[in-house]
Amino acid sequence: MNQSDNGGGSQSAPKNGQHRNFSFRHMWEQLFDRFRSFLSRAGLGNAALSLSILAALLLCIGLFIVFAGISHYSVSDVFEVGKVADRDIVASHDIVYVDEAATALRVDLERRRVPAVFVLDDLLTARTLQSLRDFAAFFTEQREKLSDNDAFQALLHERFPGLLPVDLLQRLIEYSSPAAVFRHAESLLEAALLRGILSVPEHGLEPYNPQLIELRSWKNGSLVYEQLDYESILTIYMVPDHFSSSLRRQGLTGVISSLVADLAGVFVSANTFFDEALSLKRLEAAGAAVEPVMKRLEQGERVIRKGFVVTEQDLLRLQALQKTGSQISFPYVLGGSAYIMLLFLVSLFFFSRRMIGTTLTGKSFFLVLALAVTYFVLAAVLSALLPLSMQTHLGALLPGALFAMLLAILVNERCAILFTLILSLSLLPLSGFNTYLFVQTFAAGSAGAFLVRRTDKRIDLVRAGAQLALVQFVVVVALSAMFGSSLRTSLGNAVWLALNAFFCGTLTLGFLPILEHALNAATIFRLQELSDLNAPALKLLLSVAPGTYSHSVTVAHLAESACREIGASALLARVGAYYHDIGKIEQPEYFIENQSGYNKHDDINPRLSATVLRSHVKFGLERAESLGLPAPVRDIIAEHHGNSIIGYFFAQAQKEDSETSSEDYRYPGPLPGSRESAVVLLADCVEAASRTLKKPTVAKLEQFVKEMITAKTEGGQLARSELTFHDLEQIKNTFVRILASHFHSRIEYPRLKEASK
Repeated sequence: MNQSDNGGGSQSAPKNGQHRNFSFRHMWEQLFDRFRSFLSRAGLGNAALSLSILAALLLCIGLFIVFAGISHYSVSDVFEVGKVADRDIVASHDIVYVDEAATALRVDLERRRVPAVFVLDDLLTARTLQSLRDFAAFFTEQREKLSDNDAFQALLHERFPGLLPVDLLQRLIEYSSPAAVFRHAESLLEAALLRGILSVPEHGLEPYNPQLIELRSWKNGSLVYEQLDYESILTIYMVPDHFSSSLRRQGLTGVISSLVADLAGVFVSANTFFDEALSLKRLEAAGAAVEPVMKRLEQGERVIRKGFVVTEQDLLRLQALQKTGSQISFPYVLGGSAYIMLLFLVSLFFFSRRMIGTTLTGKSFFLVLALAVTYFVLAAVLSALLPLSMQTHLGALLPGALFAMLLAILVNERCAILFTLILSLSLLPLSGFNTYLFVQTFAAGSAGAFLVRRTDKRIDLVRAGAQLALVQFVVVVALSAMFGSSLRTSLGNAVWLALNAFFCGTLTLGFLPILEHALNAATIFRLQELSDLNAPALKLLLSVAPGTYSHSVTVAHLAESACREIGASALLARVGAYYHDIGKIEQPEYFIENQSGYNKHDDINPRLSATVLRSHVKFGLERAESLGLPAPVRDIIAEHHGNSIIGYFFAQAQKEDSETSSEDYRYPGPLPGSRESAVVLLADCVEAASRTLKKPTVAKLEQFVKEMITAKTEGGQLARSELTFHDLEQIKNTFVRILASHFHSRIEYPRLKEASK
């Protein structure tokens, strides 16, 4: 029995294992198929987009591992000096780090020992002495020739104009032995110049030794450096006193002493100057030679102590621990990578048509993906490189509001808000799951998307930026108060983020035209430009097909009013209606609104007539492509008839041949895929058919419009438009009201009826 049971058990185990393996593989195959199906439904089924998603995912995971996964210390571990720490931070491993503050202090002390370098100019010294010698030689030579003092003085003024003051020159002429004066003056001047007369600048000497200078000069053919204290140097302002004391030491007094000092003073000038380049080089060399101050943190040592006031030294130790975390935190890396993968999957769901109300395809999807990856890259790099003192300003350095405002205009508000949510969630693993940063980023992006909702002119984006700055300031102050930050920190963060908000609004104004052109997006500004009836294409329609032009303007009025009632894009509906029949420019005479008596369809068979009528959709799309109309406008042109039957000619064909297929008499479609396109379809058929009404009244119009809408609904033309029964009722009422005013019919209200009784 036991052997039999064991044998049976051993045989059944592999089958169970095989069943489990098969189920596991089958599950992954199903998940992969569903993911591929999801991409296809989202319009992302082609290889380029799929590869882009995969590349973006790998890039983000790689950046996370490099910048955030190496150390699990992050901006969530930011503490404020002077506040009590709310938790302990313990070193997870031994590290040796550079005490930057102590090293900087040592470098500063060493640099302060470096004297400023002054260079004695030998050429200037020689020129100065030669000037005195030339004057002395001329004076002596001419004095022997001229005995008349006035003539001699005039000659000196002519040869050396303005060199000597008049009184000094007079005293020198009258002195009995001028040669002695010249000899003593030259000796006195030479001694001072060889010592070095310094020109000390007013600014620039602050980083250098405040007590010493270094004098560089040539002596006996050798370059000599000597250090002098400031008390022993000679400046141009100290020369008179220096001359007086030197002459006293030589025993010269009286008239000759005064003459020698004054004459030497005329020729003296500074000849020693500050060498900024050489001094700076000495300064840098002294700083580079300083050995850094090294400190050690041992594993298990408390860097921050809970319940103690945080000091600047504590923050420096924490910053060192953050920068030198050389051990990879594998749980953090694996968890963060899984989080990013999950966020990518959630993003694909968020950006599906079901969630954002439109389909992101091609360039639009690439834009969203590029903006998201750019934001993550910037956040990862900044969170890793910013010092702890700047980590609280991380949100102010990221363009989240800019990206949200761009997407709100280029796609829609729902897409922008969901995009902001994804960006905010992506910051969590980079910031150590800092909830303050998450809330602040989401609030900024959502507010930006909301504020650009009602912009009518491009300059309004600057106004939106200013409003966002105010919102950011209030939100950040409130959040900082909730998270316990000091008033100074709160106001500092608020100012930074307010500036970020304003610049985001301004940059939106700059980037938007470029992206509009690249995506050919139907933004409100682009649609306003296209709604100008003076556009060349619409003026051509007016001149070639005036009936079609009038019909298009009326359809635009109906569609715009109806879309405004149901909350759809009234501007898109108006522009789509203006251009929906642009293809009739090719063959305007085949359309009844452009005919005046003669109908060309009387001369051709019904099938050809139907072909001509259907072709205006194809021609319209070709012309729209050449005009560069945005995709939503082209969709309205393609969908404004759906795949409905051209009833009149189909009925004629059936009279001739009862077996006629309806497919030859259907418009090519597709069915309207948006509410705006569906409203234009209804407005088009109602306006065209209303021309056949005779003596229309409000009651007739109401019944007529109801029947037209019901026919389109039952014919399946509105199946993809997402219009509700409530929307259809509002559309009907709007059409009746406008057509009644168009036909000058007065609506008779119940109270008026009762009053008439």
